[in-house]
Parts: sequence; structure tokens; C-alpha cells
Amino acid sequence: MSDPKSILILHNTFDRAGDALYDSRAGVMDQVRAVEAACRTLGYPYHTQAIDDLGHLTRVLTTDGRGLIFNLIEEFASDVQQASLVPAVCRAFGSSCTGNDTPALLLAQNKIQAKALLAGCGLPTPEGAVVRPGAQPDTSALPQGKYILKPAFCDASEGIDSNSVVRLPEESDRTQLQVASLHQRFAQPVLIERYIPARELNVSVVQSDGQPRVMPLAEIDFLAFDDSRPKIVDYSAKWDAESFAFHHTPRKIPADLPPRIADEVRRLAAAAWNALGCRDYVRVDFRLDERLNPYIIEVNPNPDITPEAGFAAALTAGGIAYERFVEMMLDNAQRRLMKYVQF
Repeated sequence: MSDPKSILILHNTFDRAGDALYDSRAGVMDQVRAVEAACRTLGYPYHTQAIDDLGHLTRVLTTDGRGLIFNLIEEFASDVQQASLVPAVCRAFGSSCTGNDTPALLLAQNKIQAKALLAGCGLPTPEGAVVRPGAQPDTSALPQGKYILKPAFCDASEGIDSNSVVRLPEESDRTQLQVASLHQRFAQPVLIERYIPARELNVSVVQSDGQPRVMPLAEIDFLAFDDSRPKIVDYSAKWDAESFAFHHTPRKIPADLPPRIADEVRRLAAAAWNALGCRDYVRVDFRLDERLNPYIIEVNPNPDITPEAGFAAALTAGGIAYERFVEMMLDNAQRRLMKYVQF
């Protein structure tokens, strides 16, 4: 990127008081510090700004607007879905964001819509049911087996713990209690999704020269988990440094997979990117069943890019230095800005 003006790095605010999910929300600051360090290394001037909500964002853009914005806003405390509108608001003020655009963010954040879209495109995703707030789960039509319960609009494994995997119909009563608890905590629909038991993959995808480039596949190693623990990456595995799961879910890059399966996973990751209209950077999460059939669990636009996180590890495995990644994202945003100006 030649002769950049000062880059505006945006992130959401957070408050420890009364927030049970403070650790995941405050984790954005690790990303902020990493992007700031990369900008210093690249010689790019920058300014960092915390944003409370969309109203605050419009005031900032009115008085402190810049052409290029590194968007690290993950969610607003007032409305979890408002953060998806940030790219559209920035574009309305003549700025261009890194990361995914508003339509892809809105689609991916609503897991119900995202799963329906993936299935409609012929991509494999586990079947299940949706329970709206205030409703009781009706699991009578679901085949016997294990299911995982999760809030429909959250990310970072919020609302997922060791009690999230249930067996139906045997644990229908516990399922009702878990669903009611999630409704109370998050005030959003709950997904009852078929649990794919065997293996988990995280697949990072980066836009390079206008095309999605799939990084080396990463696998979560559940070898230390016995039969009493569901093999999932729950909230504690990501955010509770005192937990068993935090210390016993290492990643393996590249994943040890037969070439045919690895090729299929890469194809599906790129297809999911295209289905949701993604850009810049995404992580696609997969589960593999006992026969190594892959299922898309989730598409995560703008995933965690802290240097210790899985996305950065995949970049390294793919031969992309962290500073180069930041430069690539700003280059992409600059090219989009020039299109806006020409239009």
C-alpha cells in the first residue's frame, strides 16, 4: 500500500461489571495491539478508537473520518447484531473497512440463516431444530442420538459448555432446562444441532489477489478428553485459563488427513466463502464423523486474529507473516475505496 493516510483502527467497548462474557469481549484488545504493532512495523500511521454503538460510530466518522479503517468491532453491548452494520455505515461516510461486508456478517451471525443457506447450496451441515425464545423444545421429530445446544447469534463459543451436548430422547428433560437457561441468558433462539462426534477442523481462508486462498488445515486435538467430556471447544477452552479444556485442546497444523479428505475440506471451505459472499478473511469450522465425512459447523467472518489464535497460526503455516496479512487486508480495503470513489 503506497503512501497511506492515517489508518483508523476501530474496536468495541466492554465493561467487566456484571458481564459473564467479559473475557471473550475484552479479548478484542489483543487483536488491537497486534494490528497496531503491525502498522508500526509497516510504517503506517494509525489512530485507535473504541466505539460504543452505531450512533457513536457516526459521530466519530463525522469528525475523524479516514479513508481506511481496520475494523475490529465484534459486537456492541446494546445489540449483538448492530456490529454487522459497521462496514455499511463506514462506506456511507466515504471510508472502507477491512474484513467482511455487512451482508456476510449479518448472514453468518444468524446461524439459522447461515445453515439454511449452506444447505440450500448443497453444502453439508448438521441437521437440527430451532427453539424460539419463550418456546419449549419439541424434539419428538429428531432422530435418536447426540445433539449440541447453542445460542443462534453468539460467537466465541459463548453459551457453550460441557453441558451443551445432550442425548435424545433420553435427556429430553435436561434439554428443556438447558434451552430455557440459554433463552434467559441470551434472549435469542437456540439451535439444537446434531452432534458430529469424531474430529474438529478450523480452516482459515484469506483473500489474496481477489481470490480466496485456503490456509493449511488445522485440527483440534482432543486426545486428552475421556468419555466423560464432550469433544468440543467450549467457552472455557477459549477463555478460562484455569480450565482443563483450555490446556488440553491444542491445534495440529497441518491436520493429519488423507489427501482426498483434505482436498474436499478445502473445496467446501471455499464454497462456504462464496455462498455467504465473504471477503478478506474467514475461518470455517468443520466436524468430521467416524467415516471422515466433513460437515460445516460454522462460518466465522472476521475471526480472532490475535497472534496466539488459530487464524494467525494458519497464516504462519501458510507462509504469510502477520505484518504481511495486515498489509494485505489494508490493500484490499484500499482497492475497494478506489472503486467507491470512482463510482
